Amino acid sequence: PPVPIAPPQLTAVGATYLWIQLNANSINGDGPIIDREVEYRTMAGMLIDTTPVDKPTHKVGHLDPDTEYEISVLLTRPLEGGTGNPGPPLRARTKCADRLPAGG
Repeated sequence: PPVPIAPPQLTAVGATYLWIQLNANSINGDGPIIDREVEYRTMAGMLIDTTPVDKPTHKVGHLDPDTEYEISVLLTRPLEGGTGNPGPPLRARTKCADRLPAGG
């Protein structure tokens, strides 16, 4: 089954979201890739969610402010045993929610 070689790339950060680029073009294993999913969890280890993705970039939303997350990409090919292991994880922290702009 296919496994991404590189972790996703962080493209934007907010208090409750992380925008990532899947970075899933280089793989180990066999294609063709028919499904992509993003798996994410807090660094505390609690599994949060796996979300199907159909674009090269994805907004992981509804996150907790000032929390570190681990985000991996799962790839699926047709036929039996089609979903590979999660690729290398991206570690990213959401922003603090209580920071106001200067002068405000």
